[in-house]
This record gives sequence, structure tokens and C-alpha cells, in this order.
Amino acid sequence: MIRPGDLICGDCGQGNSPTRRFCARCGYELREAEVARIPWWRRLRRRRGPRVVALGTVDGQQSEAVPAPGGGFAAFWTQVKIVAGIVFGLSMMLYATWAPFRNTVNEQAAEVRATARGLLESQYSPVRPAKVTAERSVKGHGTKHLVDLNTATYWSAPYDARAQGGPEKVVVMVEFDRVVRLDQLIVTAGAQDAFTEHGRPRQMMLTFTNEKQMRLQLKDTAKPQKFSLDDATGIKTVRIEVTDVYASEKNKDVSVAELEFFSLLA
Repeated sequence: MIRPGDLICGDCGQGNSPTRRFCARCGYELREAEVARIPWWRRLRRRRGPRVVALGTVDGQQSEAVPAPGGGFAAFWTQVKIVAGIVFGLSMMLYATWAPFRNTVNEQAAEVRATARGLLESQYSPVRPAKVTAERSVKGHGTKHLVDLNTATYWSAPYDARAQGGPEKVVVMVEFDRVVRLDQLIVTAGAQDAFTEHGRPRQMMLTFTNEKQMRLQLKDTAKPQKFSLDDATGIKTVRIEVTDVYASEKNKDVSVAELEFFSLLA
């Protein structure tokens, strides 16, 4: 029987101990003999540890064999890993080749993501402003529409990016009835019923009561956009200035449908 590490005789094929210089069967020189290697499939399994051996004899009686410490658990854990690997491989094959199984997995994953998202979002509590004002507003589209929780309405202010000397400042002041902590802001930009007919904010600069500032870069989309607010503690007012706009060819203005502030629950 050839064991891993044996020197295989090139003349007769006999396995020899690594310490031998000549073949035990035919006497052929083993200087260039090939070394027997462990098969690849055996390398995937971890050794179970030392064999159980007899400790000796006492009064002519052979002592009881003692298993190596942890050997049972190691063997069990090895089997678990092998079974898990086989199950995982079969699952990947099914996912790649069988559409019903793939659809079921995708549906379950979507449910898990939705549940996790719901848990995270439920940790936020809305913080309602007591007062919202602006230096300028278009008639019929005042600042009350910024916080009415109705994206079908919108606030709008004149904004001409091509005006000589640059556009006039567009500033909104948000006031709270108490000192609050703000952790998230959701901005719904534009006039939802005529999105491309009105300008939409591209950049907004937020200045908090504690003199901290934060610049928001918005996408040109009608969907709500979430922003995490850093260092917004001890806040009574927030000054919001629109510093850049996605301009519209039809109207020289900028519109925002909704501003929603949130605080993390303790």
C-alpha cells in the first residue's frame, strides 16, 4: 500500500519509506523517485486529529483507549461544513437553472429588505415646524405648501439664473416651537403636476441655529430625496438657501413640493 510521502520506485512501482535510498523490492536507486501525494479530494477534509491509542498495560491488562480532546466535535463540525457546502452548491445550481426557485428566492429577499427598511424608518419621528417663511414667493404658492404633507401642492419663488448680476437670493426660514434635534431631511423637489415647467433646486445650503452649515446636492427627480443631518442638535431655526437650480425654459422660478424633518427616537 502506497502512503502519502512514500518514494515510488521508478522500476517496479513499489512504495518505499522516505528514508530509504534503494527500493525494498528490486533494489533500484530512489534518488529521482516520485513522491506520493495526498489526493485532492482528501485535502478538502480536515484531519480528525490523532488516532486513539492505548496508553499501556497494567497488571497484564491493556488500559482503556482515550480519545483525543475535542476530536468528536471536530469531526461533527467537519461533517456539518461538508453538508452545508453541498446544500449551498445545489442551491446555486437551482437558482441559476430553475426559474420558479429563483423567483421564490428573489421574493423572499425582497420581503427581508422591506422588513429591515421598515424597522430602520420606524426609528425616526417627524418634527413639525411651527412656522415657515420666505423672502419671496409666487402668488398662490406660498411657504405653507412646503410643510402641508401634500406633494400635489408646492412652494415657488422667482429665480432667473440669467439675470444681470446673478439671480436674487432665494431663502426659506424654518422655525420650531422648541429646541429640537434633527437627524434627517426629506426634500421633494419641483412642482409635481408640472415638473419640467418649473425650476428645481440643484443645491441647497442649510444653516442651523448652532451656526453649523450643510450643503445638499439634489438630483433632478420628482421622487423624495433623503439626507442625513450631522451636528444638528439644539436647533430652533434652519435657514435654507437655494444656491443653484435646474432651470426651466418655461418659467423663471424654483419650486419645492415638500420639506420633512425627522429626529431619531432615543
